[in-house]
Amino acid sequence: MKTKLDAYCGKGQGLGNKCSDHEACFAVECEADGWTLHTKDAQNGLFYTYQLHGTQKSIDFQLIHVENGIVRDSVNLDLKHGGEGAGASIFLNDGTFLDDVVYVISFTRLLEKVKGQRKCPRQNVCVISLGQNIMTAKDKSQLERRFALLRIMNDEAEDTDDLVLYVRNANQFKCRRFTHDFVTDQLMKTQSWLVSSVLPTEPEPHSQLA
Repeated sequence: MKTKLDAYCGKGQGLGNKCSDHEACFAVECEADGWTLHTKDAQNGLFYTYQLHGTQKSIDFQLIHVENGIVRDSVNLDLKHGGEGAGASIFLNDGTFLDDVVYVISFTRLLEKVKGQRKCPRQNVCVISLGQNIMTAKDKSQLERRFALLRIMNDEAEDTDDLVLYVRNANQFKCRRFTHDFVTDQLMKTQSWLVSSVLPTEPEPHSQLA
Protein backbone atom coordinates (compact mmCIF):
# COMPACT_ATOMS: atom_id res chain seq x y z
CA MET A 1 0.00 0.00 0.00
CA LYS A 2 2.85 2.42 0.74
CA THR A 3 4.31 1.78 -2.72
CA LYS A 4 0.87 2.26 -4.27
CA LEU A 5 0.25 5.61 -2.55
CA ASP A 6 3.76 6.90 -3.27
CA ALA A 7 3.20 6.14 -6.96
CA TYR A 8 -0.17 7.92 -6.81
CA CYS A 9 1.59 11.15 -5.76
CA GLY A 10 3.86 10.97 -8.81
CA LYS A 11 7.61 11.14 -9.23
CA GLY A 12 10.11 13.48 -7.57
CA GLN A 13 8.97 12.97 -3.99
CA GLY A 14 11.70 13.30 -1.37
CA LEU A 15 12.26 10.73 1.34
CA GLY A 16 10.50 12.97 3.84
CA ASN A 17 7.37 12.92 1.70
CA LYS A 18 6.97 9.16 1.53
CA CYS A 19 3.74 7.59 2.69
CA SER A 20 3.78 6.87 6.43
CA ASP A 21 2.71 3.64 8.11
CA HIS A 22 -0.45 5.14 9.61
CA GLU A 23 -1.46 6.65 6.26
CA ALA A 24 -1.03 3.29 4.56
CA CYS A 25 -3.10 1.62 7.31
CA PHE A 26 -5.90 4.13 6.74
CA ALA A 27 -5.91 3.39 3.01
CA VAL A 28 -6.06 -0.35 3.73
CA GLU A 29 -9.14 0.24 5.89
CA CYS A 30 -10.73 2.37 3.14
CA GLU A 31 -10.32 -0.38 0.57
CA ALA A 32 -11.55 -3.04 2.98
CA ASP A 33 -14.72 -0.96 3.36
CA GLY A 34 -15.27 -0.65 -0.40
CA TRP A 35 -13.55 2.64 -1.25
CA THR A 36 -11.31 2.71 -4.33
CA LEU A 37 -8.31 4.95 -5.04
CA HIS A 38 -9.65 7.70 -7.31
CA THR A 39 -8.54 8.12 -10.92
CA LYS A 40 -9.37 10.89 -13.38
CA ASP A 41 -11.62 8.65 -15.47
CA ALA A 42 -13.73 7.49 -12.50
CA GLN A 43 -17.43 7.88 -13.27
CA ASN A 44 -19.46 6.29 -10.48
CA GLY A 45 -18.76 4.98 -7.00
CA LEU A 46 -17.06 5.66 -3.69
CA PHE A 47 -13.42 6.73 -3.92
CA TYR A 48 -10.59 8.11 -1.83
CA THR A 49 -7.82 10.48 -2.86
CA TYR A 50 -4.41 10.79 -1.20
CA GLN A 51 -2.47 14.03 -0.56
CA LEU A 52 -5.16 16.23 -2.09
CA HIS A 53 -2.99 19.39 -2.03
CA GLY A 54 0.39 17.70 -2.35
CA THR A 55 2.76 16.24 0.22
CA GLN A 56 3.58 18.10 3.43
CA LYS A 57 0.24 19.97 3.22
CA SER A 58 -3.00 19.43 5.08
CA ILE A 59 -5.73 17.06 3.86
CA ASP A 60 -4.12 13.65 3.67
CA PHE A 61 -7.23 11.90 2.39
CA GLN A 62 -10.53 12.87 0.86
CA LEU A 63 -13.48 10.49 0.62
CA ILE A 64 -15.70 11.25 -2.36
CA HIS A 65 -18.97 10.02 -3.84
CA VAL A 66 -18.91 10.31 -7.64
CA GLU A 67 -21.92 10.13 -9.96
CA ASN A 68 -21.46 10.40 -13.71
CA GLY A 69 -17.98 11.84 -13.19
CA ILE A 70 -19.23 14.56 -10.81
CA VAL A 71 -18.31 14.68 -7.11
CA ARG A 72 -21.59 14.75 -5.19
CA ASP A 73 -20.26 14.54 -1.62
CA SER A 74 -16.85 14.68 0.00
CA VAL A 75 -15.20 14.55 3.41
CA ASN A 76 -11.67 15.79 4.13
CA LEU A 77 -9.47 13.89 6.57
CA ASP A 78 -6.05 14.53 8.05
CA LEU A 79 -3.99 11.96 9.94
CA LYS A 80 -1.69 12.64 12.88
CA HIS A 81 0.53 10.28 14.86
CA GLY A 82 1.56 11.25 18.38
CA GLY A 83 4.08 8.60 19.35
CA GLU A 84 4.20 6.92 22.74
CA GLY A 85 4.30 7.69 26.43
CA ALA A 86 3.40 10.54 28.77
CA GLY A 87 5.17 13.01 26.49
CA ALA A 88 3.37 11.95 23.30
CA SER A 89 2.53 14.95 21.17
CA ILE A 90 1.49 15.93 17.65
CA PHE A 91 3.69 18.14 15.51
CA LEU A 92 1.78 21.12 14.13
CA ASN A 93 4.81 23.21 13.09
CA ASP A 94 3.37 26.14 11.08
CA GLY A 95 -0.11 24.64 10.91
CA THR A 96 -3.18 24.20 13.06
CA PHE A 97 -6.28 22.00 13.25
CA LEU A 98 -8.58 23.04 10.40
CA ASP A 99 -12.34 23.50 10.76
CA ASP A 100 -14.63 20.88 9.21
CA VAL A 101 -11.74 18.47 8.67
CA VAL A 102 -11.97 15.06 10.33
CA TYR A 103 -8.74 14.28 12.18
CA VAL A 104 -7.70 10.70 12.85
CA ILE A 105 -5.08 10.84 15.59
CA SER A 106 -3.20 7.79 16.86
CA PHE A 107 -0.80 7.45 19.76
CA THR A 108 0.17 5.02 22.52
CA ARG A 109 -0.69 5.81 26.13
CA LEU A 110 1.30 4.35 29.02
CA LEU A 111 -0.98 3.00 31.76
CA GLU A 112 -0.19 2.60 35.43
CA LYS A 113 2.39 -0.04 36.16
CA VAL A 114 1.03 -3.40 37.25
CA LYS A 115 2.63 -4.97 40.31
CA GLY A 116 5.01 -7.72 39.29
CA GLN A 117 5.48 -6.44 35.72
CA ARG A 118 8.66 -4.69 34.64
CA LYS A 119 7.07 -2.47 31.97
CA CYS A 120 3.97 -0.33 32.07
CA PRO A 121 1.07 -1.68 29.98
CA ARG A 122 0.35 0.25 26.81
CA GLN A 123 -2.94 1.35 25.28
CA ASN A 124 -3.31 2.19 21.59
CA VAL A 125 -5.56 5.22 21.25
CA CYS A 126 -7.39 6.46 18.16
CA VAL A 127 -9.03 9.88 18.29
CA ILE A 128 -11.56 10.90 15.62
CA SER A 129 -12.55 14.54 15.91
CA LEU A 130 -13.39 17.63 13.91
CA GLY A 131 -10.52 20.10 13.86
CA GLN A 132 -12.48 22.89 15.53
CA ASN A 133 -13.16 20.72 18.59
CA ILE A 134 -9.62 19.67 19.44
CA MET A 135 -8.04 22.77 21.01
CA THR A 136 -9.36 24.82 23.90
CA ALA A 137 -10.42 28.42 23.29
CA LYS A 138 -7.30 29.58 25.15
CA ASP A 139 -4.98 27.55 22.93
CA LYS A 140 -6.72 28.78 19.77
CA SER A 141 -6.34 32.39 20.89
CA GLN A 142 -2.66 31.99 21.75
CA LEU A 143 -1.90 30.27 18.46
CA GLU A 144 -3.60 32.97 16.41
CA ARG A 145 -1.69 35.62 18.37
CA ARG A 146 1.57 33.82 17.55
CA PHE A 147 0.64 33.60 13.86
CA ALA A 148 -0.10 37.35 13.80
CA LEU A 149 3.30 38.14 15.34
CA LEU A 150 5.08 35.89 12.85
CA ARG A 151 3.34 37.59 9.94
CA ILE A 152 4.62 40.95 11.21
CA MET A 153 8.16 39.61 11.67
CA ASN A 154 8.22 38.04 8.22
CA ASP A 155 6.97 41.25 6.61
CA GLU A 156 9.74 43.21 8.34
CA ALA A 157 12.29 40.63 7.16
CA GLU A 158 11.75 41.84 3.58
CA ASP A 159 13.59 45.11 4.39
CA THR A 160 17.09 43.70 3.80
CA ASP A 161 19.74 43.78 1.09
CA ASP A 162 21.02 40.28 0.47
CA LEU A 163 19.97 38.66 3.70
CA VAL A 164 16.91 36.40 3.64
CA LEU A 165 15.16 36.11 6.99
CA TYR A 166 12.30 33.79 7.81
CA VAL A 167 10.73 32.82 11.13
CA ARG A 168 8.94 29.50 11.46
CA ASN A 169 7.08 27.56 14.13
CA ALA A 170 7.88 24.21 15.66
CA ASN A 171 4.59 23.92 17.53
CA GLN A 172 3.39 20.71 19.15
CA PHE A 173 0.12 19.63 20.74
CA LYS A 174 0.18 17.29 23.75
CA CYS A 175 -1.88 14.11 23.57
CA ARG A 176 -2.77 14.27 27.29
CA ARG A 177 -6.02 16.07 26.31
CA PHE A 178 -7.28 12.90 24.62
CA THR A 179 -8.86 11.18 27.61
CA HIS A 180 -11.39 8.35 27.26
CA ASP A 181 -14.28 10.78 27.79
CA PHE A 182 -12.88 13.20 25.20
CA VAL A 183 -12.39 10.44 22.62
CA THR A 184 -15.93 9.10 23.13
CA ASP A 185 -17.54 12.54 23.03
CA GLN A 186 -15.69 13.64 19.89
CA LEU A 187 -16.50 10.43 18.02
CA MET A 188 -20.22 10.98 18.64
CA LYS A 189 -20.01 14.64 17.61
CA THR A 190 -18.11 13.75 14.43
CA GLN A 191 -20.62 11.07 13.49
CA SER A 192 -23.50 13.54 13.97
CA TRP A 193 -21.67 16.15 11.87
CA LEU A 194 -21.07 13.65 9.07
CA VAL A 195 -24.75 12.70 8.93
CA SER A 196 -25.93 16.32 8.86
CA SER A 197 -23.23 17.51 6.42
CA VAL A 198 -23.08 14.68 3.89
CA LEU A 199 -26.50 13.09 3.86
CA PRO A 200 -29.49 15.05 2.46
CA THR A 201 -31.93 16.35 5.04
CA GLU A 202 -34.85 14.94 3.02
CA PRO A 203 -34.75 11.77 0.91
CA GLU A 204 -34.73 12.17 -2.85
CA PRO A 205 -37.96 11.01 -4.56
CA HIS A 206 -36.23 8.00 -6.13
CA SER A 207 -34.94 6.80 -2.74
CA GLN A 208 -38.29 6.83 -0.93
CA LEU A 209 -39.72 3.45 -0.04
CA ALA A 210 -42.99 2.51 -1.74
